[in-house]
Amino acid sequence: MNYIHKKISILVILIAIIMGNLSDSFSQNNNLRTVRDSLTNYFTSISNEKSDDEKLKLNKNITRIFESYLSKSEAFINPIDSVKNIGLIKSPNDQLIIYTWNIPFNDGTHKYFGYIHYYNKRSKEYKLYALNDRSEDIKNPEFSVLSNTNWYGLLYYKIIENKYKNHYYYTLLSSDLNNILTKKKIIDVLQFDENDLPVFGAKVFSNLPRNTRIIFEYNARANMTLTFDETLKMIVYDHLSPSKPSLNGVFEFYGPDFSYDAYKFEKGRWEFKSDIDARNNRN
Repeated sequence: MNYIHKKISILVILIAIIMGNLSDSFSQNNNLRTVRDSLTNYFTSISNEKSDDEKLKLNKNITRIFESYLSKSEAFINPIDSVKNIGLIKSPNDQLIIYTWNIPFNDGTHKYFGYIHYYNKRSKEYKLYALNDRSEDIKNPEFSVLSNTNWYGLLYYKIIENKYKNHYYYTLLSSDLNNILTKKKIIDVLQFDENDLPVFGAKVFSNLPRNTRIIFEYNARANMTLTFDETLKMIVYDHLSPSKPSLNGVFEFYGPDFSYDAYKFEKGRWEFKSDIDARNNRN
């Protein structure tokens, strides 16, 4: 009889564990669904709002939701995806998630927001960093090394992970909607220092040794390709030129000239490749 009681007790315990896990899973999914719905509603309100100040007030609710949810242990495994206005990229090594979004202003400019969620596999610790857009105060961003608190605000859409001498380089392809005259696309590099703090910018571009990031600026009505070609294993992009030689440096008159340049990662550097044939390899 005691044996039967023990078997029943073990079965009850197992059922309780299974039901508890199911309950936790349901709770997490339900919580994430609530987060997605709340964020979607706030972004809808921002898109309907006329006042720039009110847009920023509504955005404070968005940042509060992010910080509340991302502080939970399950947030890295269950990221905030499927929200139309938020860009999410994740590194192949499963150590890095970056969220970015923008608030459009009435004068055609934009302010950017975001979070870095980082997992250190050695220490098994999660780190959360808010991204503070200080673009207006950053002079010569193409030569600057920046941090999450002094960030050149962008919308990241692709992360390229490279490892050299046991050090990870996360190269970020991004967009800046800029203003009514021009748009920008940027190649940036993110690393983490010995204290796990994010560092944006690195002198790793062979043809521009002073640059810490590459900034392409062009006409707001034009479209520029900046992508990572998986076949070529290169960053491939449209070469930009002014519509007339006399407009050199006036970026609102720049656009693709139907030629392509590229960068390939070799021994810790992005080596420049000029005038490549990418017609059959473009994504």
